[in-house]
Amino acid sequence: MKISSPAKSTTLSTARISTLISWEDAPRDPVEVFYEVPLAFADALTADANAFLVAAIFPAMAAGERRIVVDDVVCPRLLVGLHTVIRLFDHWYGKGKTTLVLEPKRLLDQASDRPPRAGSFFTGGIDSLATLRVNRLFFPEGHPEFIRDLVVLYGINFDSDDSPETFAEAVTQLNSLAQSAGATLIPMTTNVRRVLNPDIEFFRFRYHGALLAAAAHALSGRVSAMSIGSTHDFPNLMAWGSHPLLDPHLASWDMRIYHDCLELSRFEKTKLVAEWEPGLQNIKVCVTNWPGKNCGICEKCMRTMLALIAVRSLERCHAFQVRTLDARRVGTIQIHTNNQSASTRS
Repeated sequence: MKISSPAKSTTLSTARISTLISWEDAPRDPVEVFYEVPLAFADALTADANAFLVAAIFPAMAAGERRIVVDDVVCPRLLVGLHTVIRLFDHWYGKGKTTLVLEPKRLLDQASDRPPRAGSFFTGGIDSLATLRVNRLFFPEGHPEFIRDLVVLYGINFDSDDSPETFAEAVTQLNSLAQSAGATLIPMTTNVRRVLNPDIEFFRFRYHGALLAAAAHALSGRVSAMSIGSTHDFPNLMAWGSHPLLDPHLASWDMRIYHDCLELSRFEKTKLVAEWEPGLQNIKVCVTNWPGKNCGICEKCMRTMLALIAVRSLERCHAFQVRTLDARRVGTIQIHTNNQSASTRS
């Protein structure tokens, strides 16, 4: 695989960084890969080869590429981290020792002098809401890791409603919550998953953390540290696309990546959000009805509603279209315990 030197361009309304990725061993055509933000955030976007290397490494491994040649500067901290995650994936997925070689044109030999600024990825889901809430409870506003930017990324969750109109409405709703928390919402669009590896199981188990980390590197003109809300807590850690052994190794000297809140169970996160009124009223867990109110019928909605009942908060929450739980539907929920799935019946 070859990654060309990234370029930055602007239109009247957007700023974009892009590169050409060519396959050497896989029988695939070259593709242009991009990250795009509204023009107001043009200064945040950096033509950073680190972003495209992070985005490409796991698809390259899956496609059997023998090397990745990067025609630009790569941070040596990232390079060391990527060698670590290659070994981690070998351990997790048992396909033997990967021989992928990383060949940057040059290694970064001087760090930037930009002031520190913290951000977090944000969807309105329980994980990202909990990350923001914990940050607000522990970090004073003057601290460099007080989260000032919330990034909502369009183009990686296209398995449900993927219309631009839906994303625009989501940005409007999430922006209101961001403002109430004293943060700035940054909408970002990418085609990375579509053109490099759109498979849903690959996305879940190997790729979504890297997609987020790559977007963080693309914003390194503004942000120096990004938090990714954990999916699992300590007792339920498993091989997964975002993991405490994975995400921090996708960092560079100029961009730290945090895997956040894995000390909290899903229930504890929900309780924390329920105690924060703006968060409670803006929960968005329903992938089939995002934005807008959650359907209250799908499994993700029912799981969250059950937790809210347990903390006596569902009656105060107006984020669900349906707030009554049918025992038969609840009985179909799949309970995951110690990385195993079991069907519960009631």
